Amino acid sequence: MSIDWKDLTSAIEAFYHRTPKMILLSGSLFILSFLIAFFSFSIARFSREKHLVFFLEYQKGTLGGEIRSIPWKSSLEDRVLGLVEELLWGPMDPRFQRVFPLGSKVQSLLIRSGNLYVDLSPDVLFASEDIRVGWDERFRILRKTLSFNYPRFKQIFLTVNGQLPGNPPFLAQNPEKQKKIR
Repeated sequence: MSIDWKDLTSAIEAFYHRTPKMILLSGSLFILSFLIAFFSFSIARFSREKHLVFFLEYQKGTLGGEIRSIPWKSSLEDRVLGLVEELLWGPMDPRFQRVFPLGSKVQSLLIRSGNLYVDLSPDVLFASEDIRVGWDERFRILRKTLSFNYPRFKQIFLTVNGQLPGNPPFLAQNPEKQKKIR
């Protein structure tokens, strides 16, 4: 089957001359806007970043990395949050062990003046049968993952429920009441 290009071009010309110009213009704009939306959606949906997430190896007890493909977000805070969540979810490779217990969550994440602040749920401190490292080692692995993938941060502050782990809790006290007690 061959296409007769002369017949096709004459049919297109006839359609163009019979159809009102407003309909042609609005149809063309609709198709153009659809194509722009389709391509921008497909580019944004499939943009991903590769990051190295550190876990402990079962046999050696040393750190090993697992490459994760994380969806790209326009906000740096959202990209860092995605990386922290990947570590909290655990490894895919069976040679590695979980670092944080199931149920661990990021409560908040902020970037201010080149510093990163990550506040985690209290679940990160609890031990479980599949977690063989203490909370201080867990935080060291989290810091390593963050500083390796985002070396731009001056300092990384990790807190649990707003408190620095290992420090006594801060209690706000009224100085006037303290004078009366003494």
